Amino acid sequence: MSEVTDLETIEPPTSNSLKSTGFSGTASDNTPNSLKPVGFSQTATGGQFGAAAPFRVKSTPRKQQPFIKNHYNSPQKNQRKIFTEYISKEEANVGIKNGSMFRGVLRINPKNYQECFLDHPKGTSYSDVLVLGQNRNRAMQNDIVIVQLSPKEEWLVNQLFWVNYVEYVKWWGLNKKVERKLGKTDNNTNKPEKRCLQNEIDDNGVTVDEVPESCLITVGSIVRIDEKKHFRVAAGKLQLMPNSANPNVLFVATDSRIPRILIPKSEVDQEFFSRPKDFEKFLYTAKIIDWRDDSVYADGQLIKLLGVSGEIDTETERIVYEHQIDHREFTDECISSLPVSTAEQWTIPDSEFEYRRDFRNDIVFTIDPKTARDLDDALHAKHIDDCDGKGTPGVEIGVHIADVTFFLKEGTELDRWASERGNSTYLSQLVIPMLPRILCEQLCSLNPGVDRLAFSTVFKMSYEGELKDVWFGRSIIRSRVKLAYEHAQDFIENPDKEFEATELPGISDGNTPTEIKEKTLMLHRVAQILRKKREDSGALRIELPKLKFVMDEAKRPQGVSIYEIKDSNKLVEEFMLLANMEVAKKIESCFPDKALLRNHPPPKEKMIKDVADQCARIGFPLDGKTSGMLSTSLRKYQGNSRLFMCIRQVISSLTIKPMQQAKYFCTFEMAPSFFHHYALNVDHYTHFTSPIRRYPDVIVHRQLAASLGYDEKCNRGAEEIQNICTRCNETKQASKEASEESAMLYFGVFIHSTGRMTCQAVVLGVLDSSFDVLIVEYGVVKRVYVDKMKREFNKQSDQLTLFWSADPNAETGNKDEFSTLIQICSVISVVLTPVKDFDVNAVMLRPSLEQRKILGSTLKDMMETDSKILE
Repeated sequence: MSEVTDLETIEPPTSNSLKSTGFSGTASDNTPNSLKPVGFSQTATGGQFGAAAPFRVKSTPRKQQPFIKNHYNSPQKNQRKIFTEYISKEEANVGIKNGSMFRGVLRINPKNYQECFLDHPKGTSYSDVLVLGQNRNRAMQNDIVIVQLSPKEEWLVNQLFWVNYVEYVKWWGLNKKVERKLGKTDNNTNKPEKRCLQNEIDDNGVTVDEVPESCLITVGSIVRIDEKKHFRVAAGKLQLMPNSANPNVLFVATDSRIPRILIPKSEVDQEFFSRPKDFEKFLYTAKIIDWRDDSVYADGQLIKLLGVSGEIDTETERIVYEHQIDHREFTDECISSLPVSTAEQWTIPDSEFEYRRDFRNDIVFTIDPKTARDLDDALHAKHIDDCDGKGTPGVEIGVHIADVTFFLKEGTELDRWASERGNSTYLSQLVIPMLPRILCEQLCSLNPGVDRLAFSTVFKMSYEGELKDVWFGRSIIRSRVKLAYEHAQDFIENPDKEFEATELPGISDGNTPTEIKEKTLMLHRVAQILRKKREDSGALRIELPKLKFVMDEAKRPQGVSIYEIKDSNKLVEEFMLLANMEVAKKIESCFPDKALLRNHPPPKEKMIKDVADQCARIGFPLDGKTSGMLSTSLRKYQGNSRLFMCIRQVISSLTIKPMQQAKYFCTFEMAPSFFHHYALNVDHYTHFTSPIRRYPDVIVHRQLAASLGYDEKCNRGAEEIQNICTRCNETKQASKEASEESAMLYFGVFIHSTGRMTCQAVVLGVLDSSFDVLIVEYGVVKRVYVDKMKREFNKQSDQLTLFWSADPNAETGNKDEFSTLIQICSVISVVLTPVKDFDVNAVMLRPSLEQRKILGSTLKDMMETDSKILE
């Protein structure tokens, strides 16, 4: 699902529990030989893993601390502390109570680890709280921390890089009659020094109390880590310390948010010290054991050799480790909790036929991606003579979901694994399943031509889409055909065509292509009505581009495009949404104190207002007061042309930033107003339709079964369910990030195989020495750096002027120096260039005369003039 709806606790492992978390290696494994690259030849200069071209690792921190002979020992006496000592839980509670402190989830800027953010304790109408530099105090991404708020005098007035600068300038213009002094500037960029409140006091005579809070960014310091959510495991490379007498080597993580880690020399292959360059290409994983308050380095140990950096399998494994995704093989104990060991041994027990509703005479079928092997939802549709008990004709729609809980029993070892894993993870060439393949692809998968157990919701509705009746229950189905989205789309686009059996996958039970087509078109017509009703009632859909790859037999990308959401996708999505909403109402009414639901908070108020102002400035006004108003605003830019596609992508990339994540939660002691799902604009929503790949759906299936009086009981209490929700929210976000990073990796592989590529791009955001662009053809966002050029930056208008020097080799009429204006929605040409490993840089080349004309127009200009530049 690509809607904004899915912009989608267990203690982190201790050092002696690595095996149970999926990270290979134990204390006995961590010998030098186990971490030695296989095939390494000491005497060879090349060989399989011989000396490679030098890989430039990040330089060591400038602030070198005196090393300690045994870095696991206590700090030396009188050694200067870099970080403040953590406060006690009791002190934190006092600070939270008096308002000087608050509890929040830490987010670290991946492009600048010295900038960290937390949601403001006063709500989303305020800008995020900023934590800078050493005030991060050794906390890691997603840790739950206690933050002490700094006095107002220390708050930063928004620097040129921050949106509050605009607020401050507005306030100054309305309240001051003199011109502001900006302090010293850089002659090349005209960029003022970083401005804090003290600068404004010194240079412009403002007082602390007269500057409104809306113009300031709240600054805080982390004084305690309440929960270590990050596993303290990272992928990276080894590097010698500058001082050869140091008993450690340095581990430099690929994720800049991870500190550099000291690894004892005893854990490293001794050949590293005689031939360090031969090891520059190898990726390892390491675990942080401690991070002392007197060192910029953390203390750690090596866990595993991943492989050669720049090899696609190694890079994929790095992504898995960095996002802490459990990729272990299922144990024998897990598999033994299933009723059978092979799918061929299993048939539906006679006892199941006695109480389940039999849908095997209905034309049930699945619609999924071509490559899908875990088919967890199927549909049927038919006309009925009475939809409301009053003789009104209508339609019956059945949503049939794989009955995973028949096999996955509560409290078993497999259930515990699935709970910890949380969900399946989908990478570009790899699926890390939540459940064993015997369940995912065989026993639970609703494959065609075989009887399968299902949990069904059946809707009776009028031809106008009015829901008259809902039935829930366990069932038995027999899918007729496994349609791909492309087959269903072909039916929708060619309703009068007579399809041959050879044009479709095999159809079972004597049904014909015409019957399958008619049922698909019936579902499509009802889905269109339901979708319009949802949109009219304020439902919001924000789609971001998603890459689709064509792979060869070696799983290397041969082609790439933007995955297009068509009517066939929306058909399936509409009935899954309906089923999820109705199941949510049912379980909440039966279990008001422990139902597992999913909510979506409204966007951050301050940020959505800023985005609306920004969109108005670039000529695309939005109203973000409610989801309905925002949805109505976005629909103005619908259209099939490439121009409208670019406009939607630009607006979507801006409006997605203020959106908060949808999350699972337990209803215990929650006010009904908390249940609301902003994007869908409904009061009850949950996840029921994908129990093969999402563990919350498994809990919902059990709760629905209990509400219907089946034998299974939902024994878990509210606190345990909330812990499961918290864990699944974390794993879902980690999987989403890993999936996105995998797509970028494979996009890099594709560019490396094709070579430099010139593409059109649209500017999304402008900074003082760089700007972000959307590559139109692929929907990929890249940053273009212009720090080596002469330039001028106007923060108030978010415009960057680039000055191009004279070039005698340029085309006639373009040899002299000139300037170009870069602003949001400018259309430029960039060259995608492969760099080290599988990274890709976007470079803006000197514009030609034709390109200079294009740079003079924004997307708004093109829309008004019906320009064909992007066609």
